[in-house]
Amino acid sequence: MSIRGTWLCSWMLLGSLGCAALRTPPEETAPPVAPEVVRADLHVHVTMRAALGPLFQGEPGEGVLAGSHAERFVNQVDAAALRRAGVRLILATVWPPPATRPGRGALGEALHQLAELESFTRRNPDFVLAHGAAEARRKLADGQLVLIPAVEGGEGIRRVEDVDLLYAAGARSITLVHFFDNPLADAADDQFGAAVGGLANGRDGGLTPLGAQAVRRMLQLGILIDVAHASDRTIEEVLAIAGPAGAPLLYSHTGAGWAATRCLSTPLAQRIAAGGGLIGIGLFRSPFQEVPPSERWEGFQPGTCDDDVAHWLHYARQVGPEAVLLGSDFSSAILRARPGGACPQGLRHTGDLPTLFAALEAHGLSRHTLDNSGERLLRLLETVEGRADPSVLPSARKLPVPRDDLFLERVAPLPRNQ
Repeated sequence: MSIRGTWLCSWMLLGSLGCAALRTPPEETAPPVAPEVVRADLHVHVTMRAALGPLFQGEPGEGVLAGSHAERFVNQVDAAALRRAGVRLILATVWPPPATRPGRGALGEALHQLAELESFTRRNPDFVLAHGAAEARRKLADGQLVLIPAVEGGEGIRRVEDVDLLYAAGARSITLVHFFDNPLADAADDQFGAAVGGLANGRDGGLTPLGAQAVRRMLQLGILIDVAHASDRTIEEVLAIAGPAGAPLLYSHTGAGWAATRCLSTPLAQRIAAGGGLIGIGLFRSPFQEVPPSERWEGFQPGTCDDDVAHWLHYARQVGPEAVLLGSDFSSAILRARPGGACPQGLRHTGDLPTLFAALEAHGLSRHTLDNSGERLLRLLETVEGRADPSVLPSARKLPVPRDDLFLERVAPLPRNQ
């Protein structure tokens, strides 16, 4: 990330900081689902406090939850609430912030965040890690909340071997880019709106030569490739590599692409779904886009979770309901739905998911489609793992993972829970 990008990110985070927190469990807004149901969430920042330090308050298990939709820097994830909503399979996304810590570069920060995720599960028995579909199935059968480690942003990948290091550290899904262009690929422009886009936008392109090599290495290792935040050309070029290899893609969190370039266009959504991929609906309220009148219903309230329902229904119509599931982006510093519409309390935290799911059912999405989302994610993981090259996996699994930046002196490898 450039100095300009780092400054912009820091300014936006500080400008939207919330400071209040509830220390009471979320109220039950709907009857719990059956215990055998496994719904999935494609994008949750379970350990955001590890990334943002004193800016972020609380983590799951501490009884600290955002008290309103406006509290962006307060934990939004609660284990009991996830169980009531049936969400038991999660891509637990770590976000390596700009590499500003002494002695730790972008790759070192990503490895550190993956280690922090493992540390979180060791001190919080409500959650367990799984590093593949088979392991996830076993732990789900035991009734556990299962986290699949994911990394948002490939800024730390400066050579193909770095993909192996991330795999050895536990990553099983990698988002190629985040808000800014990086050594792998071009990010979508205007993700903060056109007014800020002039400061943040970079090149107009797709994959770099290194990016193409990294994508092929991810396929060899059975790593799920997430094209959220990527430019259209980047997505097209990843599809051109992954499609012939029979590997489906993930777009982990989006809203319907009516006006904002951050969001996924219908043609690309259809291509991802046609290849067996999945599209996650992010629960972010964008000030840069509005649901068009043709997508609204009587009593529709903009700025509420009605927007999120409309996004979900839009993609379900365009690509089929089976390709669309939750990609909440909870515990990210985003605007979320305010109270009103189908969600009287707004979307404050995972305790409000049953209300959202009930609204989706009320608008025609079947209970089976919602309840089956975990199985669809497991099948996706199995397909990607099945395309891996068995000859490269043993060496990648045994690779020592340094504690700090790759270019500094290596110290004792991190403990790995694999």
